[in-house]
Amino acid sequence: MEVERTIRNGLATEDQKALRQATVSIVGCGGLGGRTAELLVRLGIGTFILTDPDIFTSSNLNRQIFCTPQTLGLEKARVLASELQKINPVANIYFHVQTFSENNIKNADVVIDGLDSAKDRLQLAKLCRSHSIPLIHGAVKQWYGQAGVDSETSPIIDTLYSTPETDSTPTVFPMTVALIAAMQATEVCKWILQKESPLQNGWLQCDLLNCDYDQILQDKT
Repeated sequence: MEVERTIRNGLATEDQKALRQATVSIVGCGGLGGRTAELLVRLGIGTFILTDPDIFTSSNLNRQIFCTPQTLGLEKARVLASELQKINPVANIYFHVQTFSENNIKNADVVIDGLDSAKDRLQLAKLCRSHSIPLIHGAVKQWYGQAGVDSETSPIIDTLYSTPETDSTPTVFPMTVALIAAMQATEVCKWILQKESPLQNGWLQCDLLNCDYDQILQDKT
């Protein structure tokens, strides 16, 4: 059953084993975090650490994959853990209904940024760099999204969020979330399998309205 589950990935045995032995920490279990987690558990990631202090509300129904009328009012991290376990009963899944801290990321191979605050992202990126753990960034706003890998050698979060954000009600399309989550899951896969990626030295900006995709590389000089 375990081999059959991932056989369509078409990966070498040692690569699939590497995914199974990997630990991914997902900080923020809503739109991006939930969809990225769903892709990764199907890919064959073996261990998840899920962290989110929030509950599902009706405004999450348009984009958060495990938000349904039945899960309104329930804790996002707890629901996500339950749904991932249904998809792969042998996966190791730990969840924390709390704001993230060092304990939520220090044992991970990769961390997923599922946050929606610049302040929190800057804090998480700093924490990940202090443990030499890559942070797979993703952000969305209506038609627009971006994804990249923040690390000690490519601190993209500092560049992307160098100016203070203005408070506004977030507007997010479900298709934008799905696209950026797929990019985040892809970067996790490439990092674990030690495959090079342009986004390990920058980020990709997407404008779905005009089908415009721009790759921005970090200047290391």
